[in-house]
Amino acid sequence: MGSRTPPPYVPGGAAAAGEPFDHRPDPDPGHGRPPLARAVLAGLDAADIRWCLLRDGVTPRAARDDVDLLVAPADLPRAVTAIEACGLVRLRSHGRGTHRFFLGLDAATATWVELDLVTELAYGRNFEVRTGAAAHCLARRHRANGAWTLAPEDEFWALLLHCLLDKRAFARHHVDRLGHLAPAASLTSPLVRAMPPLASPATLLAHARAGRWSALPALRRRFLAGWWLTHPGTAARRAVVSSALRVVERPLQAWSRRGASVALIGPDGAGKSTLAAGLESASYFPVRRVYMGLWSSTGAPRSAAGQALRVLARPFVVWRRYLGALRHRALGRTVVFDRYVYDALLPPRGSLRWLKRPYFLLLSRLCPAPDVVLLLDVPGAVMHRRSGEYDPAHLEAERAHFRLLQRRVPHLERLDAHRPREVVLADALTRIWRHYVERAAR
Repeated sequence: MGSRTPPPYVPGGAAAAGEPFDHRPDPDPGHGRPPLARAVLAGLDAADIRWCLLRDGVTPRAARDDVDLLVAPADLPRAVTAIEACGLVRLRSHGRGTHRFFLGLDAATATWVELDLVTELAYGRNFEVRTGAAAHCLARRHRANGAWTLAPEDEFWALLLHCLLDKRAFARHHVDRLGHLAPAASLTSPLVRAMPPLASPATLLAHARAGRWSALPALRRRFLAGWWLTHPGTAARRAVVSSALRVVERPLQAWSRRGASVALIGPDGAGKSTLAAGLESASYFPVRRVYMGLWSSTGAPRSAAGQALRVLARPFVVWRRYLGALRHRALGRTVVFDRYVYDALLPPRGSLRWLKRPYFLLLSRLCPAPDVVLLLDVPGAVMHRRSGEYDPAHLEAERAHFRLLQRRVPHLERLDAHRPREVVLADALTRIWRHYVERAAR
């Protein structure tokens, strides 16, 4: 690796040589990204942090925005403070080199913002390929599309090494970006100067310019062999430490990444199942739906013995479902309860009400309070049109009873579900994510 200071990068290629380049912070950094991502990048600029994007941010997942950042090591503490000030939560990890992962929800667009921050340019399964080129690349960064980015030449090599050594494959959107950057690439990048001779950077560049992407993965083993020959001590140390930490990573993450529990309550036709399905598809964390309805949809048993057996078995059925939910939460999944034991707090109907009241009270206290309880509030006439099972007057009366639960149920929040489906989903996601943020701050 050379130690000399790299020549200054001139944006725009030879045509722009000698022209002044405006390094003033852009008033709208990250133009085109969700507002939350733009706020994070603006916060880094405001804190005078040396940073740049590692990749162009193109992602095939429209519901997520991946932000890969390189930050100067000396600026790391202030960078973390600026990121967390924007409402992002640190996702604890172990054995991932200098990677620090953050997650946030952009409420305005219901888009998840994933931020991966590094302080070094290191590659490989155990990040054993430590290029030492981060400081040089940060010195060559430039402003493009409202954000600090790597110089095109450095971005090409950083992305190629990421695909070759980390992903071991070249995704379509990465191939498109590499093809766009290839004409600007050369062998003078600080990333190239860090490569071992066996890596054959000239061959890598020739394949990329010719579009022979399928030929590149075969060179991975040769690259790594050359690295281990020239850096045996540092590579072995990084491999051992990283592998050992990853063995214990899941147990160490168990508490910080435990899943939240969310209960959706409301009368028939309020939209509980629809919202549960939406959360299942839009949540960042894996979601498991657990039906917690107390009253069976099948007909009542004809015999008195059958009815008594169902009454006696109901608490055990509820606890079996709840224990299954605990297992999902321990595995980091968000559990969405479709209905909950709070249905038993509604006034009993039919005969023998004096006997039902203590039984219903027992049922309502069978399970601990969920982390978030969302009462889907919809006018009775609307619920009647959706379900058609009960008349509007009955549903309106039940709606009033559910509203009274706000005085008795912890963490209950009223959610106006008489809005477009995507608006209700975004509102629910925001409330659930708020619980994760508050929990991380404790």
